[in-house]
Parts: sequence; C-alpha cells; structure tokens
Amino acid sequence: MHIREYDERNGKQYPSRKGVSFNKTRWAMFVRRLDDMERSVDLLRANQPVDYYQHIGGPYYASISLKFKCVNIRRYFLPPNTTKERPTRSGIALKLDEWDALLLKIRELQDRLPELKTSKPCYAGDDHTNQTGYLNCAECNPFGLGLDTLATI
Repeated sequence: MHIREYDERNGKQYPSRKGVSFNKTRWAMFVRRLDDMERSVDLLRANQPVDYYQHIGGPYYASISLKFKCVNIRRYFLPPNTTKERPTRSGIALKLDEWDALLLKIRELQDRLPELKTSKPCYAGDDHTNQTGYLNCAECNPFGLGLDTLATI
C-alpha cells in the first residue's frame, strides 16, 4: 500500500517520490492507529495542545503536533552511537484536508480488498508471545535495540 503525493505532467497524474509504502503487516499496524490519529487531528483543528508520536511499523512513525498543522508519516533512522531515532526526508506530510481524503480512501480500499481488513500486525503472531519475539522483530524493533543495548542506557 502506498500513500503518495502525485505530480501532474501533460494532463496526467504520476506518483512522486514523496510518500510511504507499507506491506500488509505494516498497513495493519497503521490502520489500528487511525482512531488515535483522528482524535489528535480533532485536537489540532480545535487549536488544542497535541503531541502525537507513534511507531507504525518498521522504520515508520506518524506524528501530529500543534507546531505543524499536518499529519506527518515519515521514515526514521537511528544515528550511530545513539538510542533515539531521527526523521529522514523520506515520507509525506498531509494537510488536514488531505488527511480527510486519505481516511475516505482507506475505508474504500478496506471495502474493496477484504484481505486488508483481515491482515494482522506482526505482534498478533505466535512469535511475539514473549519479549524475545518483540526484540527480534524488524517491524516492532527496526533499529535492533536488544537487551544488550537497553542494559547500557
């Protein structure tokens, strides 16, 4: 699944490099965060303080804050010798009207492709029944912060 900005050339729409791409597992994690994201956008529209920042699978995070009136979905990386992830330029910032349009398209997509409705995030699998499963999962723990790393913090 792609959430992508499009460019127009010669009257035709072409996907740009701005955007994100999700596999089914990551899509399932993203969709399960939509209610929280919608509540944060409602706060943003009311000019209320909001500081939403959630991991949505793999190296991707979603953020919403009053400072930037948009929904930011971005790929992150872990700089060497640190334990705090940082955003890359890879991703997309959706204005609030674009966010509304995306929500409508997500509902349409879920209705047209039932396999998306039934897709499950990785943490619903049998390999996540303990902490080792989580630590070894590239979707849940994309930067490999294992027990050895956490012990040195």
